Amino acid sequence: MFSFEFIRDNFAFILSALPITLAITLLSLLFSTLLGGLLAWAIVRRIPVLHAFAQVLISFGRSVPMLVMLYFVFYVWPWIASAWFGSPQQTMYGYKLPPLAAAVIAFSVVFSAYFAETFRSAWNAVEKSQREAAWSVGLTGFTQFRRIVLPQAAVSALPNYTSVVIDLIKDTSLVYTITVIDVMAKANIAAARGFHYVEAYCVVLVIYIALCLVIAKALRSLEMFLSRRWKSHAHNVVPSHSFWGKYVEK
Repeated sequence: MFSFEFIRDNFAFILSALPITLAITLLSLLFSTLLGGLLAWAIVRRIPVLHAFAQVLISFGRSVPMLVMLYFVFYVWPWIASAWFGSPQQTMYGYKLPPLAAAVIAFSVVFSAYFAETFRSAWNAVEKSQREAAWSVGLTGFTQFRRIVLPQAAVSALPNYTSVVIDLIKDTSLVYTITVIDVMAKANIAAARGFHYVEAYCVVLVIYIALCLVIAKALRSLEMFLSRRWKSHAHNVVPSHSFWGKYVEK
């Protein structure tokens, strides 16, 4: 029978692992965003060696399931590292990563591929004629990127970026499989006390829904803020009788 008493007594216990889930999410988001930006930059700029490496890494990240990547980094990598770098006296346990570090590395590798494609598509969404016009008036590459490309690309990238972030948050529920004590692990511990798995997973469901809604709402607000700021900036610097003046007033 469904037990509301179990939910009342164990909700705080399960929720106490939320900081671990948030830590994995934020660290993975930081590193995967930075790596994804570098990969997108290498592809957009078509740097000979880095371009090929970026394409391989993106294909790899998009092809490997998240659970498989977690197992590879936590269980398989120590064997490979000990075979490549270790001496006969060393064991694989000297190369085993802490569970939290393994989770962050695995998420960063996989989701950097999705962020790279998000950033690349956002860059391509900015019309090439705008970049050419910037070069023609003597703007440097960094100034061109900061004043023209970034404001428009950021607005274009945020919807897809939000979707990928939500996927990252949901996939953090897998880290308990490599012994990370997160929300899902605490739910399993609580459920095993009296076999109340249905109630425990309902609590996890509510926590993840609330977390995803808050993050999605924050990123949506950021998207609207950047969109309004870009339009107001364009309205101030572009004559109202020009083509772009008419466009930004819509």
